[in-house]
Amino acid sequence: MSEEVYKEIKKVDDSLPIGIISTGGSSSTDRVLIDYCPKKNGERQCETICDKISAGFIWLLISFENLCEGKCSDDENEKYAEYGILWLGYKINQILNGEFTTLKDFYTKHIKNNKDDVDYKDHLDNKINSMDINIKDTSNIYEAFEILCNMYTVYNENDKKCTNCSQNAEKFVQKIEEFNKDPSITVNNSYSKMLSILSNDYNCLKDHYANNCSECSNIPDFPEINPPKGSPHNSLEKSGENRAQDNVDGSVHSSLQGHAGNSQHVSEFASSSSSVASKLIPVLLTFA
Repeated sequence: MSEEVYKEIKKVDDSLPIGIISTGGSSSTDRVLIDYCPKKNGERQCETICDKISAGFIWLLISFENLCEGKCSDDENEKYAEYGILWLGYKINQILNGEFTTLKDFYTKHIKNNKDDVDYKDHLDNKINSMDINIKDTSNIYEAFEILCNMYTVYNENDKKCTNCSQNAEKFVQKIEEFNKDPSITVNNSYSKMLSILSNDYNCLKDHYANNCSECSNIPDFPEINPPKGSPHNSLEKSGENRAQDNVDGSVHSSLQGHAGNSQHVSEFASSSSSVASKLIPVLLTFA
């Protein structure tokens, strides 16, 4: 993850202010999303709340793709796609307040039949139809993701300090531990893959803190996560073990607990004009 990821999320959030979008009104920042609104009467228009959320989701995927400048690995492309999915679930839960229970429900009603999106509609059809996590759980994971984003942005590169890094890390870990204790959460493949992404990002940042921050100490480990129901293994956290056989589509490449040696370096990104159809949307097909 990089600070640029947070900036892109903030930009689309600023285009969907709750006070306006909850009433279906217009925002001065709608121009950010207009290119991804559905066509109505020959013009792209976001007339409803759901139109705006859908446009924001597509815009965010394209923005993440542009950050890569064509240099992202398949794993990185998948990670950014899952960030977008987390955001979508969070916004649906935050704004629509229980109107939809699954991403598939929202997608089928508000994205699938958008005839102007035929270049990637079929890919999204297959991807969303295969998801097995509900919107509430996705939204909860996004709240942990927000804490992690904040941890990435508060580090001061100039003076090598990180304000409240230990406290933020404890808050993040506490949020993950709450998931383990919540009996209402169904631990399945989609849920585990989302947490795997957060685990890798967290361990990368933890390693970075240890090597670069003068005021960070006692950063807690990422907690052990319950395995998916029906998993042939007792835990997803076994270090040093090849779990390729556990991964249906090859997207989980490291343990949820992880080790610093497995962490990737914090990346720097720039913008490009790469198309969402060529990379990000096909990546969504792997999110099962």
